[in-house]
Amino acid sequence: MAKGYSKRKTNIRKEETTFLIVCEGQKTERIYFNRYRERNNGLLIFTPNSSVTDPENLVSFALSQINKYDIDFDNGDQVWCVFDADQNTNENIEKAKKLTNNKVKLCLSNPCFELWYLLHFCYYDQRITTEDLQSKLETHIRYYDKVKDYFDELLSKRDAAIRQANKLNQKFLTAGLELLSTQSNPSTQVVHLVQEMLQIITENKEKTK
Repeated sequence: MAKGYSKRKTNIRKEETTFLIVCEGQKTERIYFNRYRERNNGLLIFTPNSSVTDPENLVSFALSQINKYDIDFDNGDQVWCVFDADQNTNENIEKAKKLTNNKVKLCLSNPCFELWYLLHFCYYDQRITTEDLQSKLETHIRYYDKVKDYFDELLSKRDAAIRQANKLNQKFLTAGLELLSTQSNPSTQVVHLVQEMLQIITENKEKTK
């Protein structure tokens, strides 16, 4: 179990909901998701280090961490794997989907995580490469650097990003395309992970009023 964070070792049910988030990237994604850690907001967030990057091994690693972090699905705890489409194939993604065992949620960004950042500033629905996407992002975040924390800069625009990411997803769903595939360019399922966390935070605020 993660030191100091067991829900059951004292037979006391903790009120926090744990989100175990395994990321393909070791910088950008972890920096962003860790910013949702906030005292007394109802969330425990863990982003463990992993040396693997392909979706199948990310899911395997996530499954191996469930006991370590004392994940209690009955308590609403969630496990996510966050990865990009740009270095993967549909075969890789399908293997990961089959391995999840209904315990791990897949969070694919197509072509890459930076699309989530871009959607804070504008709606973009044309197929794009990772290189072109990052160049486009730099028109909004000057000298964009993957190892910097942009959470505060993006926060006021998060609602817009949620609307625009959901709009992109709906476009592909309406066309009958699979979101968790290389065909869903551009789209990002980071929106679902963020919405799940925000729901827990909102519910916790209501409880503590």
